[in-house]
Amino acid sequence: MIITICGGGNAAHTLAGLLSSQTGIIVRVYTPFDGEAARWQEGVRTTGGILVDTPTGQRIGRPQLISRDAEEALSGARLVILALPAFAHEIILQAIAPYLESGAWVGALPARGGFDMGAGAALSAVKAAQVTLFGLQTLPWACRFERYGQQVIVLGVKEQVDLAAWPPAQAPAIAARLGELLGVPLNPVPNFLSLTLADTGQIIHPGIMYGLFHAWDGQPYPTQLPFYQSVDASIAEILQCMSDEIQNLCTQLELCSPGLDLETVRPLSEWMLRSYRAAIEDASTLQSQFNTNRSYTGLLAPMRPVPGGFVPDFQARYLTEDVPYNLLVTRTWMLLVPRSCESYAAVSLNALAFAGALLVRDERQLEAIKRHGPMNVLPQVGFAQEDA
Repeated sequence: MIITICGGGNAAHTLAGLLSSQTGIIVRVYTPFDGEAARWQEGVRTTGGILVDTPTGQRIGRPQLISRDAEEALSGARLVILALPAFAHEIILQAIAPYLESGAWVGALPARGGFDMGAGAALSAVKAAQVTLFGLQTLPWACRFERYGQQVIVLGVKEQVDLAAWPPAQAPAIAARLGELLGVPLNPVPNFLSLTLADTGQIIHPGIMYGLFHAWDGQPYPTQLPFYQSVDASIAEILQCMSDEIQNLCTQLELCSPGLDLETVRPLSEWMLRSYRAAIEDASTLQSQFNTNRSYTGLLAPMRPVPGGFVPDFQARYLTEDVPYNLLVTRTWMLLVPRSCESYAAVSLNALAFAGALLVRDERQLEAIKRHGPMNVLPQVGFAQEDA
């Protein structure tokens, strides 16, 4: 079986190492971003493969191919996994669409809000009908690469993860095979809307970031703060309120749409215990579930070094990735920004762009924004106001 992994980060490293260590599995990596393929290739040459340190021991696997050429990486692939931040999904899907095999399974780990709709828009109608889309609610593990292209550490493994597919009838088959490959039980759920609403990242990461830094005075911290172990009673209350809001939303949606099944959108505490029960020493409160979860040990808050210490990194994926809505909120007003597409000139432009924060990954993207001009770019991803 040929599997193509799209991406170059923590999850892609973990997938590449674990899957290529298995007999009969050929793994290829597609990573078109600047310099990533060359760094992977050099790392694999140095160690002879990708070392994966797991709680149960070390495994090593070597991808057959690491390339920035989509046609080369996708040829013959029956399973295509996007291990990418959500802003890159559309870009990568458009790049690989011409080379997808008919009948292939194409999915995202994880499938953040609306992945099925974004994928349908990125693929042509004909191509979308030829493949099966799937997505996982979260990553199956907490993982971090130790050395790029060489070694990744799996800090903890979730006990189970939900999976949705389109067409929905394919979910059980994909969950069974992919669960076998990943070594994690996958539960088929009725629809992608369940994954969108059950995205715990949109609760946990922005909630903890707000709790840690909403009163920041601008001065550097002497050390980088723990992330999950910093959850105190007040942060736990924030997380609980966010979880309750989503539960209330599910109730109203089911009332408005008879037959809609959102039962698998679980409260945050229930999700924690389903995912990490064996790793949690004290399950008595939501706060203690975070503080005593061994899978979270050692994970630090997104911060960047500055003279004198560390400051919060508000450009980190915990915010740019896990606040998936076209909504700007301040203490005095809210603005909903309808967007016609996710990116322009290969630059992801979310609602923050309309507040003046156009976030770029590298010099090439910065030059693209400069060349087109911010006020010319924004209309390309929005909708023109209709004349009254």
